[in-house]
Amino acid sequence: MREGRTAPGRSSGVAVFSWALYDFANTIFSVGILTVYFPLWVSELSELEGFVVNAATAFSALLVLICAPLLGAVADLRQRRVPYLIVLTLICVGLTGAMGLLGLFGAGSVGPVGTLAVGVALFVAADLTYQSALVFYNALLPGVSAGRGMGRVSGYGIALGYVGAIFALVTLGAVATGNVPVRQVVSSLLPGVPPEASSSDTFLFVAALYLIFSLPAFFFVPDVSLTGEAGGARTTVGGAYRAVISTLRGIRGYTGMGTFLLATLLYTDAANTAVANMALYGRVVFGMEAGEITTLLLFSTVFAIVGSFGFGYLSDRAGPKRALMAVLWIWLVSIVLVTLAPGVWALFAAGPLVGVALGATWTVSRPMLVALSPPEKVGEFFGLFTFAGKVSAVLGPALTAALLYLLDDLDGLAYRISVGSLAIIMVGAIVLLARVPDARAGQRPGAEGDENGGAG
Repeated sequence: MREGRTAPGRSSGVAVFSWALYDFANTIFSVGILTVYFPLWVSELSELEGFVVNAATAFSALLVLICAPLLGAVADLRQRRVPYLIVLTLICVGLTGAMGLLGLFGAGSVGPVGTLAVGVALFVAADLTYQSALVFYNALLPGVSAGRGMGRVSGYGIALGYVGAIFALVTLGAVATGNVPVRQVVSSLLPGVPPEASSSDTFLFVAALYLIFSLPAFFFVPDVSLTGEAGGARTTVGGAYRAVISTLRGIRGYTGMGTFLLATLLYTDAANTAVANMALYGRVVFGMEAGEITTLLLFSTVFAIVGSFGFGYLSDRAGPKRALMAVLWIWLVSIVLVTLAPGVWALFAAGPLVGVALGATWTVSRPMLVALSPPEKVGEFFGLFTFAGKVSAVLGPALTAALLYLLDDLDGLAYRISVGSLAIIMVGAIVLLARVPDARAGQRPGAEGDENGGAG
């Protein structure tokens, strides 16, 4: 076990900061690769960028669906998390760096088609390892928050994550536009490299920054055994999957967990789809330019930091269920406001609500899951939590794409309808969450059938 406690039962400030800083680090990857610059790079290589990016993302999500429960079971059976976090992060960093080298040298060696094929393969593998690392990162929360409030510590991580998003948008934007002349310098040293700036120029920076800001977590976050037993038990693939199947079969015995995971699937579906379509919604419905869209995203992200801190404290004081219910209502109001927005000003008015809700969602969700889970199953249920999130990552974009295709003749109205449909999904999440018991970390919810116990 790493040195991470200043006193028995209380984690050190260094451990908490190191854990939260990993959220800063992985958000740089999320913004730099998943959200902005990989899709833009694909658009430089192919006219089918929408199909290629969504197909690659869906395939990666499918792989995570398969792997996440297994990884969670491994974490619980071995009671070790940091070693897996380190290995998966290093692999992701290496794959991201390889994408950067491919962007620099690929076109001249294997041509645009070959570059695209190899780039997509590297992207899928990098996304898989990134998402898998999050299973072990999330499972470290109970140990690192000991004596400090799980909601509060979770909020620190989410808040630093959104600071990382702002840092990534500003820093990587300067690289992609050529204001930081990476491509020109490399081209002058290696004549075979084209001098024109490319979105892929950001990939090496993403890899380096992800690694640098992850290092404190590797060394200073305590790897606490939540069962009080020493880790290191032998784990087989078959044994891990059997543990997952056993948990799924007996999930009704964990009061409220099944209902919470279904609610998670719905609210992450609506939230992620809403955020992913903010830029496109602004451009298609209101004709916003790239600069306006970037300003809107940065403006909203500032409020995401506020939501992370504020709802972290609220979760500890009022309980994660009440805090999460408030967050879902904010999401519902935000979606309705965006759907009915009469002008760009209304998007900027809704932006703070979207930001607060986005930051608070992940801050409160993690303590809610831990409160419903017995200590020996935390990693496994975080794997299922990731599983639910990845199902929503497939279903949300698919539903939106289907609506936009069917309502293509309606132009901007089609986008209003597709975003408005997310309100229905969010209402479903609110109804399901109302059936989940008001559990707190360290207090197991009552047996099934208790008042407000909800269905498992």
